[in-house]
Amino acid sequence: MSWPPVDGLSGRMVIQRARNRSTDLRSYPLEYWDRPWPKNTRLRQIVVQATNPKGRTIQVAILTDDWQRNAQEIIVLIFSRWLQENDFKYLDKHFGINQITSYGVIEYQELSQSVQDRQVCSGELKALQTQRRAIRSRQSRVLLRQTKSDHEAHQCEKEIVEMESKQTLSLEDKKQLGLLRGKRTRYKNKRQELGQEIESLNHGLDELDQKAQGVQKTESRLKQSIEQKMVRMDPAKKRLMDQLRVIARNVFYKALAPFKKAYDNYRDDHDQFRQLTQSAGVLEVKADSIMVNIMPRVSYSPQLRRVITKVFQELNKRQLVLPDNSSRKLILRLAERSELQVTLRK
Repeated sequence: MSWPPVDGLSGRMVIQRARNRSTDLRSYPLEYWDRPWPKNTRLRQIVVQATNPKGRTIQVAILTDDWQRNAQEIIVLIFSRWLQENDFKYLDKHFGINQITSYGVIEYQELSQSVQDRQVCSGELKALQTQRRAIRSRQSRVLLRQTKSDHEAHQCEKEIVEMESKQTLSLEDKKQLGLLRGKRTRYKNKRQELGQEIESLNHGLDELDQKAQGVQKTESRLKQSIEQKMVRMDPAKKRLMDQLRVIARNVFYKALAPFKKAYDNYRDDHDQFRQLTQSAGVLEVKADSIMVNIMPRVSYSPQLRRVITKVFQELNKRQLVLPDNSSRKLILRLAERSELQVTLRK
């Protein structure tokens, strides 16, 4: 599409994206043209020309039926779609959103009053169609063999004519001519056999077509499923577990937010925080508090230890308490393995 459009631009905007940290920003200037889609005026088309920091320009067309939302908001949402895709991948990898929760099934007999029925191709007609496809496939192979045989027979006949046109034939030529005449006879017999096979296949197709005329064309999909004793996966348990998974994801992201802001490294902040949440801990139980000494699974750099310590300090300022109605404070502390001393009492 030529740019700018003849009708004029609808607006301009700039999207800023952070790369590896919040201060590492890149600006993407955008120009857009908002109009009804010519192919279907019920839809709205927003044609966007975007330029990256290296000066490379692309055009993207957005289709939507939302006529109320501001065009710039729609553009920001579409250009942020990879954040959504990454979130779906994170849900799958770490929270198991695509896992099969239960192998429970429901028979279609039980679903007869709740599912919407429809007419589908009958079982008899499907069987006839399967047979017809098999015969047609076999017929195609035989026709191909016949075509190849006719081509070879034509070449053989051409060689025979050339040799018979010679005034004198040597002993070797006479021997070769005899072989060619024998091949010609075999080609004729082979063509006759292939023709009979093709005729038989055509007869079989005609019989199937006649049978197809007399069978019931459609039948109830529900009735068919019940007769075949088909079942459907029971989604109830899966639906419940997926709700819990989404809640767990939201809790994790809410807990991640302070660490993400303090760490300010978008390359591995999720992984570092996940490693931290999976660390072991040693409890110091007192009458009015419980201190959780987090023992990290890996060795943290001094900078990362300072970040985690700062996050824990901010959490401790909120005066967290145990959810057992004891009013005991919960204190988080990042410890080191060198502090851990194990003693055995006999």
